[in-house]
Amino acid sequence: MFLEAIKVELPAQPTDCTIRKDLAQLAASLDKQFLRVGTTLANAVEMIDRVIAGLDGVAAALDERTAGAAVADLRQVAVDLTNLPVRQAGRAEHMAGVATIARLLNEHVLEMHQTLRVLSIYGMNIKIAASGEEQFVGFVEGMKVKLGVGEQELGKFIAQLKELMRSVASVQQADRLLAAESAKVIPAIPAQLSSDAAALAAHLTGVATLARSVSSIARSVQGKVVVVLGALQVGDSTRQRLEHVVSALQMLQTSAGEGAVDTAMVGHVERMLAAQLEAAATDFERETQAMMSSLADLVPDTSKLLDLIAEQNDGGGRDFLNRLERGITDVEHLTARLRDTDGRSRAMIGIITDTVAELSVRLVSVQRIRVNVQDIATNTRLLCRRHGATGRAVSVIATEVDANAIQLGTATTQVARAIGDLGAIEASLRNGITDADERDMGKTLDGALGIVRRACQRTEQVAMEGSDDIGHLIEMLIVTGDELKQELGAAGMMRDAAATLSQRTPVAEMNESAEAALLRLLPDIARLYTMAQERTVHAGFLLPGMAAAAEPVASVDDDDDDGLF
Repeated sequence: MFLEAIKVELPAQPTDCTIRKDLAQLAASLDKQFLRVGTTLANAVEMIDRVIAGLDGVAAALDERTAGAAVADLRQVAVDLTNLPVRQAGRAEHMAGVATIARLLNEHVLEMHQTLRVLSIYGMNIKIAASGEEQFVGFVEGMKVKLGVGEQELGKFIAQLKELMRSVASVQQADRLLAAESAKVIPAIPAQLSSDAAALAAHLTGVATLARSVSSIARSVQGKVVVVLGALQVGDSTRQRLEHVVSALQMLQTSAGEGAVDTAMVGHVERMLAAQLEAAATDFERETQAMMSSLADLVPDTSKLLDLIAEQNDGGGRDFLNRLERGITDVEHLTARLRDTDGRSRAMIGIITDTVAELSVRLVSVQRIRVNVQDIATNTRLLCRRHGATGRAVSVIATEVDANAIQLGTATTQVARAIGDLGAIEASLRNGITDADERDMGKTLDGALGIVRRACQRTEQVAMEGSDDIGHLIEMLIVTGDELKQELGAAGMMRDAAATLSQRTPVAEMNESAEAALLRLLPDIARLYTMAQERTVHAGFLLPGMAAAAEPVASVDDDDDDGLF
């Protein structure tokens, strides 16, 4: 170390120049060494800042608002998957009802369509029975137009019914696939998700507890390092005290050179400076040992911190999160087809809803056909009454037209009733849509997976960087403690110099000349001091009546320095 490099064997009677040189070198070396130690400890504080920031990042990635949401999402998906067969069974029941009504509607509409065709044939028969009677011919032509419009409306109605039946068949096929997919993953996958959610919740509780412990220790270590960093002022204060002794020796040499050397005066000042060195050595030794003790106390804390970080990042955290991530990814893959099938089934319900609404609109057109046919039957009978024998021939046909009109009315009523039943099922389907139907399980799983992945990345980062930082911190604290231990040699050098100064000049009786010189020199030396300890030592060497001269001039610097020790 530098102390060994600069330490010299003091001669039996070293000169003032030699002592000043040795003390000046010691002061410079102390300043340089303690500055380096201070830089090292400042870097240590920055390291702990990074570790705390990393730990805070892990805590943020796994707090109740983020990872807690992932727990809730996993549990919700598990519930939705578990309930999916029930929802699918209810939907299948509704679809069966829609299919039954659609087939019934198709039968009624085909019956109506057949009735219109029969009426068209009766129109031709009326022409024949009327023997070309102009009024009957005109009536039949009008009847033909209305029946043609009716057939067009029924054709559109039948087309919509076919679309409805295709949609229902698609939903039923999708539901059969859904049931098959559900059988593959339920109840095993929901149970796994519930287990993962419970494990993640338990992990969060453990992480929260561990994070509080780790953060508490890290901040405690940081606070203690900051205290030690502040205590390094002992190096600066000791340097100042050595420099003051060097300056005082220079002042003593100058004062002695101005006249005959007064042994009493020289010995008095040298013994005072020896006392200053002794006091500085004692303070330096005490404060340096206290710092060494503080640094040694930090090593167990930092080692425990390193162990806790390893516990959090290895088996206790990183591996768990990686397993959880793989588990959620597997679930996502296994349920992808199931979720797609469920989505297509729900989309088909929308088509059915639209089709039912359109059929309700078409019902108005169907009912208008019934009115037109009834008008045809009524007008046919009226014409028969006004045309004698021709009318009697046509009246037989008119009776059949009337019967078909009644049959068409009955069919129309049945169609209206069936559409009402279909509307009731559609309303039940619409009202039965739950939050589970609105939720996208895929997006929910993706969100939970994203949270877990971010937590994995943060934990990995702390595992690599935090552990390295703490490891380096432990090494730095040990090395710094060793360096401070070696610096204790400076106290021995100060005591050696103090012993030399205290013994170099024999004690002589104070005389007027010596007193006069001290009255001039001691106040000048007192003005060098920046610390209370120096003034305290100085006060012990004042001559009678010199107390007022030893009082320091009040200044901001003095107030600050007095607080050092």
